[in-house]
Amino acid sequence: MKKLIAVITLSLFCAATGALAGKVYKWTDSEGNIHYGERPPTSQAREIDIPKAPPSSRDTPAQGNSLQETNKLLDTLQKERQQKAEKKAAAEKERKIRETNCSRSKRKLTGYKIGGRIYEIDEQGERSYLSDSDIQQRLEAAQKEVDKWCK
Repeated sequence: MKKLIAVITLSLFCAATGALAGKVYKWTDSEGNIHYGERPPTSQAREIDIPKAPPSSRDTPAQGNSLQETNKLLDTLQKERQQKAEKKAAAEKERKIRETNCSRSKRKLTGYKIGGRIYEIDEQGERSYLSDSDIQQRLEAAQKEVDKWCK
């Protein structure tokens, strides 16, 4: 608490001394060096005018507009980030689907390429063996699926 009071007191003191700042003088010494100070050492020193600081941005009425513009910009940036995140999530989901379908298509294609007797189970639960032309047609369809999913 004492530190807080000390900081506040010091801040007020600094603000008060800045407001009470006196005149500033400029003079040149015997060696030709230019000096500035609050008290002139000789009568040759002359007073210089120091312009006041411009009003702070807090005092200007345009601050409300600036704040609104900043908020609009932040909202726009937030929406862009959200859209990018959604696109990235959708792309990742699509990538996983393609990867899964590619893997399944390759296994199916490999099964048809190995050859042998290939069968399906019909509605009665009995094996129905595929003919060579059926196997060839399914091999071509499986190749198309691989081409589609494994780009």
